[in-house]
Amino acid sequence: MNNTAVNDMESLRAEVLALLLEPLGVDAMAGPASLERLAKDVEVVAQACGCAGLPPSGTTVQWVSDAVAACVEEQELVRLATARGRTLTLSEARALRELIRLDGLRPHLQALEGVTAEALRADLAAVALAERILPGVLEPCRRADQEWPKEIWRSIRDIDVEGALTDLSRRRKTRQAADARELVLRHSVSAAQDLQNRDLVTRLEKVRDFVAAKESYEAVLSVQPEWWRWLGPDAGFRFRSDRRDALVWAIEARDTDAISGSSLEMLADSDVRAVIEQGIVTVPVSTTASPAAPAASSAARLVTGLLAVASRTDISELRALESWYAKDIELFDRVAAAMDVRRTEPDLRAALESLVDELTHSFGAVDASRSAYRDIQSTLWAAVEARLQRTSYSVYAVESEHLVGAIIRIGALERELRDAVRDMPTVRGRLLVAIAGRTKSGKTTLRKALTRDPDRTGIGRGAHRTTRETSAFELGPVTYLDTPGVAAKDDDLDAQRAREACDKADAVIWNYADTLRDEESAELQRLLLSGKPLLAVVNVKERVDTPDRLQLFAQRPERAFASTSGHAVRIEQVSKAVKVAPPVVLAVHSGAAHEALSTRDRELGDRALRASRLPELEQSLAQLLAERAIPLRAVRLAEGVRAPLAAFHDRVIEELPQIRLALGELERSATSERGALLEAFRIAGQNTRDRLVAERHRARERLPGVVRDLGGVDHAQRWSDFITGLELEGLFSSLESEFEQETRKRGRVLRARASAPERQDDALPRVRPRPDVKVVSLGTAAAKGAATAILGSFAAKGIPKKLAVPPPAVAAVYVAETLAGAAKAVSSEVDRARQAKGKWTRATSAAAEASLDELFDWVEARLARVVDDATSQVHAQFEAQSADISSTRERFELLRRLRSSVQCALDGIDLVLVSRLLALAGGDPAAIRLARRTPGVELRVWTDASRIAEVRACLQDQFVDVLTERIEICPDSGSLGTRGAGEGNTDD
Repeated sequence: MNNTAVNDMESLRAEVLALLLEPLGVDAMAGPASLERLAKDVEVVAQACGCAGLPPSGTTVQWVSDAVAACVEEQELVRLATARGRTLTLSEARALRELIRLDGLRPHLQALEGVTAEALRADLAAVALAERILPGVLEPCRRADQEWPKEIWRSIRDIDVEGALTDLSRRRKTRQAADARELVLRHSVSAAQDLQNRDLVTRLEKVRDFVAAKESYEAVLSVQPEWWRWLGPDAGFRFRSDRRDALVWAIEARDTDAISGSSLEMLADSDVRAVIEQGIVTVPVSTTASPAAPAASSAARLVTGLLAVASRTDISELRALESWYAKDIELFDRVAAAMDVRRTEPDLRAALESLVDELTHSFGAVDASRSAYRDIQSTLWAAVEARLQRTSYSVYAVESEHLVGAIIRIGALERELRDAVRDMPTVRGRLLVAIAGRTKSGKTTLRKALTRDPDRTGIGRGAHRTTRETSAFELGPVTYLDTPGVAAKDDDLDAQRAREACDKADAVIWNYADTLRDEESAELQRLLLSGKPLLAVVNVKERVDTPDRLQLFAQRPERAFASTSGHAVRIEQVSKAVKVAPPVVLAVHSGAAHEALSTRDRELGDRALRASRLPELEQSLAQLLAERAIPLRAVRLAEGVRAPLAAFHDRVIEELPQIRLALGELERSATSERGALLEAFRIAGQNTRDRLVAERHRARERLPGVVRDLGGVDHAQRWSDFITGLELEGLFSSLESEFEQETRKRGRVLRARASAPERQDDALPRVRPRPDVKVVSLGTAAAKGAATAILGSFAAKGIPKKLAVPPPAVAAVYVAETLAGAAKAVSSEVDRARQAKGKWTRATSAAAEASLDELFDWVEARLARVVDDATSQVHAQFEAQSADISSTRERFELLRRLRSSVQCALDGIDLVLVSRLLALAGGDPAAIRLARRTPGVELRVWTDASRIAEVRACLQDQFVDVLTERIEICPDSGSLGTRGAGEGNTDD
């Protein structure tokens, strides 16, 4: 392991120890050696105080080992994803690790192969819709299950519950009551023997309710409603059964908390699925979830902090950290136990706090703010988790645009609140000091002199610039960043790297040489305006590259520093140009200090080092770090916790009034909107019924013409054409379309049309064949009958038919008589035909009218069902919306109350920060009662009137530009609640 890895390893060890000792306010910048010494002292103190019940060694190693292993797995997944061209955040890698450790993942991934992200997201949306609807459908079963009697009945279905209830209601001495009692007791526990009949009746009623609810539940699943059919094997969506099983598996894993919802959503990304499949083969992920550490224990603190610390560490360093931790496990367990019991052991608490005073370094006391911030955050987190639980809304919530908007905004606020109270960001324990300045100004030489490194590698010669990358070197608790130079002709990249190093550093040494060019001035002014602790070093460049020249410099150093006063004036001018107090300016001969490290004459080396003024620089740097850099670390730490809380607080102040107005408008408008929609339905239904009456009248007028065409071979087609021509189906579609338009105007949806038994619209009325006999046929038949009658008459008169023609007179008489009879016969036949046709027409008309009336009655009943169904849906939607509004109102009130908690947390953070600054300035932190940032005044501090001068004197200008632009000291003249009301502390 190289030197850099070793240094990183020491930093990791220091941060882990600092996490363990965090309740004492110990920060990792004290250094690993000091922290290890303090940890051993803690163990000695704990044993001396006789702390009982300390755990055996090895009880915390599981948690830390699992945390380290988790970080290793996540980083390996990030590497795999990067190799495939997919960028993963650490949170996404954590979600992938959750998925990979699940049993049965591989076959389900194969089932999802080829499924597009859009299709899978649509399926997940369908699942979410079904999950919202199912609880309402099964609500009766849920309530019955809650009321189930404590006694367990052995065979419920063997009892005739209704009969037993009837018999038990009789007098107890009757045989029926006695038999029923014995029957029930045979199916109950022995403890029920002493119950009275009325008690048994109560229990049986609960049994009856439960059985009914269970049957209801089974009926719901058996009919497979539309919103649930996508899970069924008969789904018409080409939804493969293995794909269905994969989704059900993933949803069950989420519902059992085996994976989070965000992990499930990652299955919708085909690139991520490919990374998962590769990770299953290459990453040794544990298939079982590690049990969660107790929330208040030292192990929980270690794991929570370690995950953040180790996420930016190489795998090899993590493994080395795990090995080191396992070796020192006994010490860790003793310290962890002492930290956990210190709250309940006053003597131990006092003894441990006294040890912190010994943990000091050259830069002053350790930063005790970290644990205070975490306590504030933990309290707020507990309040959030206790109040904000997952709430499901009815399916009708999506039908109200304003309600959906309120729910979405509340949900966004809840997510922001949870994000704002996540684990506090960790801060690297070591102080970072960047050495910046113009190219070839001697930055590397100064760094080597500060770190006592006599090596000449990297020190530039002539016009060639050597340092092109930022490099880090450590000295005690300080890490120096040697940056590339600025103001070269082609130094855009170099300058950018230098700026990045300065921005993340706790303090900056600006190395000034010879002149201050415009480009240098711009960079120096940028640093001054940022409020970064800055120390300006004028680097004297008199040559000392030989022993004689070094000897001359050691004897007469004032010659080398004679011209530095002008450079100090130039730096002051640059500072005044941007209206910033000038930094401390020191003149140092970095070259002489570095040459003094390698000279063989140690006496000369010591004199040259003192003459170089490097010790004065180190002393000024230590003072700068103690007075400015450490408070700035506390500020950055506080801002890391405060910034998301403040952003949420500001968003809540903006959003809550609008949400309140939206909810109020929804509550006021629901009743009138329901009435208006129902009135529109009533009018539409009445208009449709009027059209139906008019259509019935027109159909009756057309019916005689239709009847004349019935009874033939095309009887069925003619009746079907007549019914189709009525266009009655258009009444339904028109009414349903009008209903849909009315509901759509109000942002609602009618989910299903009225169900009605199917009716064949072309069903024929019962009609006999039509007696349609023509008159010509009747005449022909009558004539034939008349001729036959004449011949028969001749024969009857004794005139043979074959004889000659009888005399005309005789024939005429006979013919006239016969024709009269024939005419009479024809008339009789025609009358009979007409009577038969009239009878058929009347019967057919009656049958057709009856069939037509039946049709119109059925249409009228179906139209009534359409109106009733739409009305019922409207009532159901408004009832569900009312419930949704009530639920949303409750969420609104929770957020409104939590806003006050967030404000208290913000005040707590500011109070800790100002108290820390006051303590560093030599003041009494107890003098400050409240601190709050307000618009227009960056920070307002309340204290007793008698201590205003003391607090103002301590919070000097040197702290102001570290923390804020302005601090106002106010007298504490009333309760905090009174001031809060005056500072805009209203909920909305």
